[in-house]
Amino acid sequence: MCEGGKPITTSIVECPHCHYKFNYEFIPGTSFTSIRLGPARIFKCPNCKDLHKFNISHLGTDSTLPTHGDNIDTSIGGKTIGLAIGPLIALLIMGILLAAIGTVQSALAIIIPVVIGLAWLIGYIVYLYRKATGRTRIE
Repeated sequence: MCEGGKPITTSIVECPHCHYKFNYEFIPGTSFTSIRLGPARIFKCPNCKDLHKFNISHLGTDSTLPTHGDNIDTSIGGKTIGLAIGPLIALLIMGILLAAIGTVQSALAIIIPVVIGLAWLIGYIVYLYRKATGRTRIE
């Protein structure tokens, strides 16, 4: 058990780039340092330090392998998190300020920037997914 009462689950994962195998500890349904996509997560390999997509559905541990978790070794990084969420927050603040000074209707001033920010967030996650899986071109 970790802090807060949520159990830590361990999966045996392998980097698709350098083939480094390790035990990955994570809290099911929660991730603050990786991007969760169903049974896969995008995070940095602790060996080659590149973002990759890891399948976390092979639950269990292998005592011969090192263990890494949701921490600084595997974090997608502050820059990536900032680029993902920063524009959404900036657009939301801009909408609130526009509504406060009354230049546009208050509902539209908040809704339109949030929709644009969410579109950015989804687009950036798709970009990271394509980068992590090696799909950089649309074929």
